[in-house]
Amino acid sequence: MPALVEQPDAVTTTGGTDIAPRILLIEDDEDDFILTRELLTEAFGGAFELEWARSWDEALALIGKARHDIYLVDYRLGARNGLELVREAIHLGSAAPFIVLTGQGNREIDLEAMRAGAADYLAKAEMTAPLLDRAIRYAIERHRAERRLAEMAQFDQLTGLANRVLFRDYLIKTLARADRHHQLVAVMVLDLDRFKTINDTHGHDAGDQLLKEVAERLRSSVRQSDLVARLGGDEFTVVMDGLADPGVIAAFATRILEVIRQPVALGRCEVFTSASIGISVYPTDVDSIDELLASADAAMYRAKERGADRFHFYTVAMRVRAAKRLELENGLRGALGRREFRLHYQPQVDLHTGAIVGLEALLRWQHPRRGLVGPVEFVPLAEETGLIVPIGAWVLRTACGQLSAWHRAGYPPVRVAVNFSARQFQDEDVAVVVAAILEQCALAPRFLEIEITESDILKSPSRVQSLLKEFTDLGVRVALDDFGTGYSSLNHLRSFPGASIKIDRSFVRNVCSERHDAAIVRSLIVMAHNLNLKVIAEGVETAEQLAFLRENDCDAIQGYLVHRPVPAEDIGSDIFVRPLIPPRRRPSLTA
Repeated sequence: MPALVEQPDAVTTTGGTDIAPRILLIEDDEDDFILTRELLTEAFGGAFELEWARSWDEALALIGKARHDIYLVDYRLGARNGLELVREAIHLGSAAPFIVLTGQGNREIDLEAMRAGAADYLAKAEMTAPLLDRAIRYAIERHRAERRLAEMAQFDQLTGLANRVLFRDYLIKTLARADRHHQLVAVMVLDLDRFKTINDTHGHDAGDQLLKEVAERLRSSVRQSDLVARLGGDEFTVVMDGLADPGVIAAFATRILEVIRQPVALGRCEVFTSASIGISVYPTDVDSIDELLASADAAMYRAKERGADRFHFYTVAMRVRAAKRLELENGLRGALGRREFRLHYQPQVDLHTGAIVGLEALLRWQHPRRGLVGPVEFVPLAEETGLIVPIGAWVLRTACGQLSAWHRAGYPPVRVAVNFSARQFQDEDVAVVVAAILEQCALAPRFLEIEITESDILKSPSRVQSLLKEFTDLGVRVALDDFGTGYSSLNHLRSFPGASIKIDRSFVRNVCSERHDAAIVRSLIVMAHNLNLKVIAEGVETAEQLAFLRENDCDAIQGYLVHRPVPAEDIGSDIFVRPLIPPRRRPSLTA
């Protein structure tokens, strides 16, 4: 016997709450069939359809066609028990309600019928037309209400697509079927590009309309047998099974990208969006649902990194990278408690005197297996996970404490520069934390310089401006790091009076060989000086770069030409007391 198909909710109405039910009577006694038919006629008039099954096998065959709204089942079916039929039909997937009929009332049979899954129980000796009418109406209406609740639990209310719950249930069954038939299953995770911008610009109602239009386009772009689901927000997924050729998957992904990129009318305007699609294939790539989803998600982000409006298949290289990332994240979570972080310090030197004016504190991770790990490898991950906040507080406390110790040792009162990330600036109490650490370390605020990159400012300019003003009022210095690499450099210089700027090493590297880089550096120095800002050049490695920067009146430099970053214990007194580069020669006044 094949699995039964869940019955559609197809009860018709005839005004108000009147219904014309389609009924299957499962009864082996012809007299009882005639009696029941008469009661149904009295209850519903001619507004019902009745089909009669006399045996167990005939009943299951008709139930399997899923064309009835309710089943009336005799408790005795010859040598078989009607409750066994109810159990088997429900097990095979039948969803329409069952009403069990028996010769006489029996409380134990009543309870047994309910446990078997029946909606109601009626004793034939006591059955009247009104009683049968009530039982059928109640069972059908309760069934419809239960189906509505089930749909609400399994379908996205905005788009009508399957939600995450139904998606996972469907995927479990699909993967099991693929195993039996040795076929491929593809999962596509689709994320709209620039959806937040559209939502913020045109409003949430327009955003909802866009999501509904995208849902409809996805439905029309895939096969009828494929599942389209909305996982939340602007993220959708498509499940395709019965595949033998990965090339078919690429063709469908291309088609989806094409239909998504077509304009969408939102009110009186047209908007354009696109999608990034990540694809993972079972069992080629992974062998579990969670890994399948994670792999498709990783491939989707890879598609976004490559410029969006494209699809990307999950690859072995991505799997290796994901494993390394997970290992790094796991290690990072306990690194602070295990005291594995280190600070190295790189001197900043005045170009006129050659003397040290400050030290930049640079974070390193002393990994137990990989050795000393640079910030490029782990800081982005720390920012993504939020770990940068406690790590950043440790960096600030350690750097301020070390500088305070150098001051107490009698070294010249230079400043220390500490990098802050955009994630740290989201903390409402960050200025309070900075003030508390300065007080704990007995360090005057003027000796601390906080560096923030220009790109981080772009993520939340108003918030950063507000906090930088708090730092300035506190007496803490501010520097804009990697300056010149952002998109609004002039606006930022105007917004932060009193700040220093640090020219990015990418400009300094080619300042003696590339005419455009030289022009940019000259312009930045002149512009900063006209605004009474100090300029520090990063990444100075050659005498030629030093000469160029001196010639163009840069204020200070740091880089390997001056000194490499080293641990605090390697910073000797000579760094503080002698020029690290020759001072600038003054022109002779004699003829």
